[in-house]
Parts: sequence; C-alpha cells; structure tokens
Amino acid sequence: MAKNKDYYKILEIEEDASEEEIKLAYRRLAKKYHPDLNKTDPKAKEKFIELHEAYDTLSDPQRRKIYDQAGYNPKNIDLSDLLWKYNSTRFREMLRRIYANDYRTPYNKPPPEGMYT
Repeated sequence: MAKNKDYYKILEIEEDASEEEIKLAYRRLAKKYHPDLNKTDPKAKEKFIELHEAYDTLSDPQRRKIYDQAGYNPKNIDLSDLLWKYNSTRFREMLRRIYANDYRTPYNKPPPEGMYT
C-alpha cells in the first residue's frame, strides 16, 4: 500500500465534508467495492480495506483532526498542542505513569522454612 494516502481522495469527498457526507460516500463506495459483490475483481478487496481505513479515520473527529494536521505519516504529529493544553508537569507525570513499574505488584519471597517455628 502507498505511503502517502489521501483519505479524502479515496472516499471521493472534499476536505470540508460533513460527517453525513463521509458516511454516504463510504456506503456508496463500500457497495461498489465489496469483495462479496466483486468476486471477479482481485483489487476490490484491497480497495475495500483502503475505504474502511479512510472511513475509520475521517469519521472520528479526533482522528480526523490528527490526520488533517499530520497527514498519513504519524511522524508529522505536532505535540506542542498537547504540551500547551496540559502544562509540562502534568505531561511529565503522564509519561512517568506510562513508563513506571508501579502497575506491577512486587514479588514477595516467602521466608525460609523453619524461620518462624
């Protein structure tokens, strides 16, 4: 699959399309490229998967915002909004919780036999 995908072109819609327009375009194209309806076309399954991926991204407002900002390449995401929205102390605390081993319960070794008898 291509590295640079334009989900708007895949769904054949404009970039300012509403959620309803996205839904209608997806349904129309999904019927057209559904693998069960196009058993003779070998590329129909790939096209259907692309359509589903595009719809999943553009139908969710949060994912659509990230896609509009960064495009298909997740390395292009600008985290400055995250740092600005939440102060850096809270952001550091979130990272500490993600990478800390606090969620693991420590293993307590039982005492040697006969120690307390």
